[in-house]
Amino acid sequence: MLAKIGVHHYSGNNIELGTACGKYYRVCTLAIIDPGDSDIIRSMPEQTGEK
Repeated sequence: MLAKIGVHHYSGNNIELGTACGKYYRVCTLAIIDPGDSDIIRSMPEQTGEK
């Protein structure tokens, strides 16, 4: 883990990731700078195994 930053792999494609973010274009990389009170990291399903 570089600089203690977690990496989460999205199971969908880049169009679905853009739609999940409320955008109408493809998203290949997403950085959460300040999650605030959104609980976005806690709402992600637990993944088994490392990639």
